[in-house]
Order: sequence, then structure tokens, then C-alpha cells
Amino acid sequence: MSDTTQMLDDALDRLLTRQLGDAMARNAADLPETLMAEVLEAGFALVLAGEENGGFDGTLTDAANIAWRCGWHAAPVPIVEMLLLAHLYPDADLATVTLAHGNPAIAPTLKNTQSITTGDTVVAANTAKPFDHISRALWLRLDGVDANLDNTTKAMGALLTTAAMTGAMARVLEIVTDHATTRTQFGRPLSKFQAIQHQLAEATSELTITEAALANALEAHDADAGRALLWNSAKAQAGVAATKVAATAHQVMGAIGFTEEHELHHFTKLLWQWRDSWGRQVDCELAIGQAACAAPDGLWAYITEKSKEPA
Repeated sequence: MSDTTQMLDDALDRLLTRQLGDAMARNAADLPETLMAEVLEAGFALVLAGEENGGFDGTLTDAANIAWRCGWHAAPVPIVEMLLLAHLYPDADLATVTLAHGNPAIAPTLKNTQSITTGDTVVAANTAKPFDHISRALWLRLDGVDANLDNTTKAMGALLTTAAMTGAMARVLEIVTDHATTRTQFGRPLSKFQAIQHQLAEATSELTITEAALANALEAHDADAGRALLWNSAKAQAGVAATKVAATAHQVMGAIGFTEEHELHHFTKLLWQWRDSWGRQVDCELAIGQAACAAPDGLWAYITEKSKEPA
């Protein structure tokens, strides 16, 4: 991590700790707008923007660190879309524009959102159908419209989302481990029960695999050697890990994890949202399988990069 990236991470951590340190503060209706304004004012969304546009001209790895920190705090801001918008449309007003992805196109929205870009068109936000995501965030859906984003943007979105997911999963496991260590049952800590040890070990293993896949994909992307296999694998694995980590967390925590006074459900709901954003697990796995079957030199050569990736 460069000095600049470390400085940004420290500053973002302080901002989000101040705003989200109290679990009950997360229930404030105006929290997303308040956080959005502070994040934009501090310039955290401009990591990928060029210096000529007031940005940091950073790498995708730099941007992933910002997404990771937002995931660590379960910040209710569309950080992935903000980072990409600043990169794709330097003149866009990030407070009023949102970026759509998927088929049909969906996009996160806040109270000030006025327009949606789908890659090749811009439409008014009030022409889209609003729906509440599982995280309780408000999203917009453009029925009959596909987001026409190029493959590079899709890969960046998938990897930034994966980074946010790894941050959230790391924090979830920290919360659950602390609970298991301090909560006693039948005269001993929960962490002493072998079944719980196994559950936490499996969840941690899935996160570790995701972090390795993400690091590999980010390194390749920043070296202009990115492959669909790498980012699809990272995003698919993130879906596997999120399912395991969230399930384990709520099994260990019990009903307390769903109460308003506890922070856990804010993380797990975001994980379930991100699991289906910028590449659902099933779609990523299908893309990997189709590409492998179409590889001219067979599966092994495709995996080991000894044959060209199919178009």
C-alpha cells in the first residue's frame, strides 16, 4: 500500500468510525445522504479519476482499498458506483448521478439522485421503478433496459464489489469471534465448543480464498493482464464466502444479530446485496464454464494461461 493510499485509508476509517461507531446511529434515515456528502467532499470517490480532474490517478488496487474500508464499516453508500463514475465520467456530479449495471439494469439511488447512466444512455431517475434491496437501501430498476458497459468496466465493478465484500466479511468474523470468546454457555466460552470452532474455521478459510483470488485479479488488472477468468473467479468465490460467513455469523450469534441494537445484520444484509451485484455467483460460474469449454486448447491450457482466452 502506497503512502497516499494509506493516508486515504486512515482518513476514511476515521470518518466512518465517527459516523458509524454507534450501532443505533445506523438507523438514522438521513445517514446515507450525510455519509455520501462527507465522502464526496473529502475526495474518496476520486481515487480512479485523473489528476487533471482533481483525482489521484490511482490503480484499481488503490480503489479496492477504499471499497474494502467501506465494507469493513458497512457504510451505506454506493462506493463502487461512485468510484467507477468518477473514472468513466470525470465531469459527472457524483451527488446526483448513479451508474447502472446488469440485465435488466439496476442502480443504487439516494434522495438527490436525478439521473442514471447505463453506459451508452442517460435517463431521468424518475423514469425508473424503485425497489428496496435486502439491505434496506433504495435501488432503481429500468425494465427492458440493459446496462451497456464494456468488459473492463464490468471487471472493475466486480472486483471493487468483491473488495467491499472481503472488508465486510473480515469485520463480521471479528465480531463473531469476539462474541464466541466472551459469551459463555454451560460454564465455558462458545469458542471452546468444537462445532463452533469448525464453523469459524470454514468461514475464515472461504474468506482467505476470496482474498487470494481478489489480490491475483487486481494485480493482473493493474498490469494490463486482466482476464475474465480471474475476475469471474474472484466474484464467484466472494459469493460462496459471503453465504458461508453470514450463515455462520447468525448461527453463532443467534437472534441477537438481528436486533436493532446490534450491528451484525447491517453487514450481512450488505453482503447479501453485494453477492448479487456486479456479477451474481451463478452468472460468473456460468461464464467461466462457457469460456473454458470454448477454449481452443482445452480446460487446463485455459486455466494456466497457455492458450488465448476466447472472445
